Formats: sequence, C-alpha cells, structure tokens
Amino acid sequence: MADDKKPRSLATQAAGKIPKFVRGNLSATLKAKEEGKKVAYAYIADGQDEIMRAMDIVPAWGESFAGVCAAKRDAEKYLQKAEADNFSRSLCTYATCTIGYDMWHEELNGEPVPGAPWGGMARPDMMLGSGQLLCDPRFKWPQATQHYLQDVPVFVGNMYYPPFDPNIDHHEQEKFYVKYAADELRELVKFCEKVTGKKMDWDRLAALTELSDKTWDLFIDTYELRRAIPTPMDTGDAMNTMVPFTFNLATQEAYDFYKDLYAELQQKIAEKKGVVENEKYRILWGAGLPSWFALGDFQYFNDKGVVFPVEVTYRGAEKLERLDLPKTNDPLEHIAWRWVRYWTNWYDAARKRPGSIPKVERIIEYIENYKCDGVVFHSAFSCRSWHAGIIHQAETLKKVYGDIPVLIMEGDIVDISSYNEADTHNRIDAFIETLESAKKRKG
Repeated sequence: MADDKKPRSLATQAAGKIPKFVRGNLSATLKAKEEGKKVAYAYIADGQDEIMRAMDIVPAWGESFAGVCAAKRDAEKYLQKAEADNFSRSLCTYATCTIGYDMWHEELNGEPVPGAPWGGMARPDMMLGSGQLLCDPRFKWPQATQHYLQDVPVFVGNMYYPPFDPNIDHHEQEKFYVKYAADELRELVKFCEKVTGKKMDWDRLAALTELSDKTWDLFIDTYELRRAIPTPMDTGDAMNTMVPFTFNLATQEAYDFYKDLYAELQQKIAEKKGVVENEKYRILWGAGLPSWFALGDFQYFNDKGVVFPVEVTYRGAEKLERLDLPKTNDPLEHIAWRWVRYWTNWYDAARKRPGSIPKVERIIEYIENYKCDGVVFHSAFSCRSWHAGIIHQAETLKKVYGDIPVLIMEGDIVDISSYNEADTHNRIDAFIETLESAKKRKG
C-alpha cells in the first residue's frame, strides 16, 4: 500500500480550476440550509439534473464526496464506520464511504464531522436514487442510508434503455423505453413538488434542458480536440475536467468552463504543446473508474512517453446531431430520448461486426479516431458495474478487432488498502514493453 500521496502534474490550466467546483458543490449544500433551500442526495448520470436545477434543489453528490475523501487519502475512517455496522468492503466503496459519513453525522446531531473535506455535505431533505440499468448499488444505497436518516424520503428511478440483441432491431424498442423513462421523470417531478411544496416551472425546465444540450455538444467538441498529435490533454486531466459536466450540468458555469477549456486546447494545439515532450504511445482508457487516491499513476505513464487522448469513463455524451433525437416540445421526453440514444447509438455498428457488442464498438471507434496503440482497463473490485464486464470487453475486443495490447489494472475507487504501487508500476512497465514490441511488429 502506498503511504504518501503523489500528486499528478496537470497539463491544462482548466484542470486546476476544478477544486473550486468541487468545493463549491459541497459548500452549496451547507449554504442551502441557511437559505431554506432543499438538498437532495443525488447520483451522477441519472437524467435528473435539469429537474433539480429548475426546482432550486441543491444536489449533494455522494460519489463526488467519496472521491474527494479518496483523493485526500482520508476515506478509511468512513469505510471503517460503515464496516462496523456490517457493510462489507466488497460493496461499492462510494456508497460505504458516504454511509459511514452519514452515520457519523447523525451521531453528532448534524454538527460538522471532524476533518470532513470542505465541511462535508449537509443533511439531505430527500434522496433521488437512479440505478440507470448500470449501477446496482444505486437502488439500495439510498435505502441503506434511510436506515440512518429515517425521516428522509426516497425516490429511486431506473432510466432503462433497450438491451442489445444482435438479432433484434432496437429502433422500435426505443419508443417504449423513452415513454417509460419520461413517465418516470414525471413521477420524479411530482415527488419533488411534494417535498419542496412548490410547482415545477416548465419554461425554466425547458431553458435548462436547452442549456444542457449546448453543454453536451461543447463538451464533445472540446474533448475531440484531443485527437491532435501530440494530444494537448489526456485522461489524467479529464478525470478532473469531467466535474462540471458530471456534477454541474444545466448551469451556465459548466458551459463557460468548457468554452475556456476549448480555447486553451486550441491554443496548445497551435503551439504544438502536448501532454509530454516526446509522445511515444497513445492509449485508450477503455473502462473502469480510476483509483482516486492514485491519480499519480497517470503521471507515471506520462513520464514514460505514454498519453491517454481519450477515455470511455466519464465521457457521458455524444454530439446531439449524431444521436438524431426526435423533435418534441416536452423537455422530459427530450431528456429521455437523449438518455436512450446515448446508449443505443453504437448498436447498429455492433450488429454489422459479428460477435461484437456496443461497448466494444465504442472502444474501436475511439481507437481509430484517436490513433491509439493500446487499451487500459481498470478493474475496481468494489465497483461491480464496471468490474463484471471488463474481461469480457477485453476478450471481445481482441476477438473482433485484432491483437491490440491490453492492460487490466486492479485496485479500487476509494479503498486504498487494495492498492500496491510497486506492483501497479511493474505491470505498467511490462505493458509498455508490449506496446513497444507491437509497434515494431507493425513496422
């Protein structure tokens, strides 16, 4: 286990602004209590952002809080707190870290938990869970938290999308799933109206949905600048610059952040400034949440001439033109179409390649568009949503695309006791040797 935190050198000025966003999101929950606003425990990529913003509900992001604790290497006390009440370390450590915090917070009758990053999170007035056909803890996490916050009401949604079947055309199925998702969002609005005692401002919701659309497109336009050789930004920075899109969607601040990042990357490209001075290998971060306590591993790659111009993780958007969303005047239906098409837009490509699957088609597309030499996956043992499918994705990729170097790193998102720095770096070194051999074979 590594004892000393080794920070990563940031390639962009924009990434250096992210702590202000994270700190602001946490402090906003505390300020909301002073101003009489409602606070909701919320979960990323749930389709609920515009609803919360339109109703002046302040989101408290448990995954962000746990990630901050991990990055500061100070999550252990919360994990132990949850573990003492029989929450296993094999459960999602985002969940157990935050549940441990909630247990402690309740024991202190709402007084600040000593040492909580930037004051911690305020006690919520509601919990808005969302399993979104991906993350099973999102169904049970709010319910487990309610064991300690017994007076806090819970709404848990699904946000399903059609499962992939190479023998079935999903286009007709989409309509059913969009209707289901839109109806679910309408129920969420009713729930929020009941808890807040105020009615939805539908014009404001429509305007915020339009702002989110603009941010989606700008986010992808900005990230696609990273196709440049040398790349002006890699995944090490993207694990920071994803914050406004992931936690501040439907705000002007998020849109403005990506305007600034876009301009910065354009300038770096014009000056031919890359992440590293001598870019030897371009690698795709193919899947998996990172070890937030070990982001310095990206620097280890960089120091050896390896960059990550693209990643699957936290790239939760594609250009709306590509998604070809049907026209609708209902903002909730629009959000539902945006959600469903984001997942299904790789289905047709997967059907055309025998034996492939949509997630692998996405990886192949990024490999080719960003000129990648290999793929790295991170298997975080407590995150079943990613962990369970990574080996299958890697094997399918090699089967349908060819012999491309692949590294599967192992660790966790929050629990540093799972991490061995020396072993991790040895595996990275061996992978780089494989990259070198593969490049020589290609001439």
